[in-house]
Amino acid sequence: MMLTTRRLILPGLIALAVMVAGCGGGSGGSSAQPANCTVVGQNQFVIDVMQDIYLWNDQLPQIAASDYDSPQATLAALTVPQDRFSYITSTAADDAFFGDGQVVGLIGFSSTSPAPDEQRVTDVFEGSPADAGGLVRGDRITAVNGRPIAEVLAAEGFSASLGPNEVGVTAELSWQNVAGQNFTAVFEKAVVTIPPVSAVEVLDRPTGPIGYLLFRNFVEPAVAELDAAFATLGAAGVRELVVDLRYNGGGLLSVSEVLANLVGGEVTQGQVQYNIEYNANNSFRNQTISFRDRLRALDLQRVFFIVTGASASASELVINALRPYLQVVVVGDTTFGKPVGQLGYNFCELTLRPISFRLTNALGDGDYFDGLTPDCPAADDLDRLLGDPAEASLSEVLHFLDNGRCSIPAAASMKAAAEPGAQRARGAWRLYQAD
Repeated sequence: MMLTTRRLILPGLIALAVMVAGCGGGSGGSSAQPANCTVVGQNQFVIDVMQDIYLWNDQLPQIAASDYDSPQATLAALTVPQDRFSYITSTAADDAFFGDGQVVGLIGFSSTSPAPDEQRVTDVFEGSPADAGGLVRGDRITAVNGRPIAEVLAAEGFSASLGPNEVGVTAELSWQNVAGQNFTAVFEKAVVTIPPVSAVEVLDRPTGPIGYLLFRNFVEPAVAELDAAFATLGAAGVRELVVDLRYNGGGLLSVSEVLANLVGGEVTQGQVQYNIEYNANNSFRNQTISFRDRLRALDLQRVFFIVTGASASASELVINALRPYLQVVVVGDTTFGKPVGQLGYNFCELTLRPISFRLTNALGDGDYFDGLTPDCPAADDLDRLLGDPAEASLSEVLHFLDNGRCSIPAAASMKAAAEPGAQRARGAWRLYQAD
């Protein structure tokens, strides 16, 4: 059986669907390759893998491989209600994203739908068609191929309106920027590389330099970029750090370890970083991962994380792993909630990623399926660029640094989070999408 490394990413980005967030990866597995790549053969492979490695394999229904018309349908029949994460994608797409941070057939931006008749750009990937065509964070998409955005959202949805995720597909977008100017352009989909580290800044404050790091995904190229970023921050004398994970849906466990090591430094070295726990039949796979020394580590006593409902999996893991050792201040909105991960099983040019293990920190904490609640609630201010000190979430971090507390008292923030409007706003971030 072909297996790949432990990975933590939702199917949304890999399959180019609506949501980015997730977990995955590993080694081992008792199921053999399919005897053949007929539909029944592939379906039986999915059943065998799920019965072996699935975290909730004791809850699986008894089904027959011949009853389903695809491995995807077979997987859907087997997943338990709490599983929002298991998926099947092409092996080529899986390898491209985790290896090089590449996704085939994107315009190169992410967006959200904060209202039924509104679509706003949240981030634009450097070097993409979207970047070349002038889209920037905060732009309001007003039409797709001449159709008003309200019509598009009420019908097939924004991503579907852009056409299939294939190189060469074109879509005409009309948009309005935050200054009220209107634009229209035709964009051609391409192979888009999503840069993991897209901003490293040092903010001069009365109390000293503060580092700001915008980190998009936990993929292999991120290791070198993180080391370079922390070298820059260390050279600037940074002793307070803001890690912006607001759209980071996860990636490789090995890269999450690198980020945690760079943040924790000497304070955490040799301590338990996180635990990997499999089902009862696979307990021999259980592992405890420790913090290790990293040359460019900042040796912080406190770290700030900016998050939204699109922050998931490896992003959540880093936050949870550091909490027993550092003062971790989470700013923004409640995260996605994925304290589990996947192994990857390659078959017939496809990759199956079933939920295979749960993740806990040194204190055994890891039951955050409802997400991690922010210490300081703050909006994702789409009217300002990421890294702008006046942007609402970063501004909240700076308020905490200046005053030693959140701008909204804890009791008030908990009450606000319970309001229906706040729940709907969090739900809107579940619609975060890469296009």
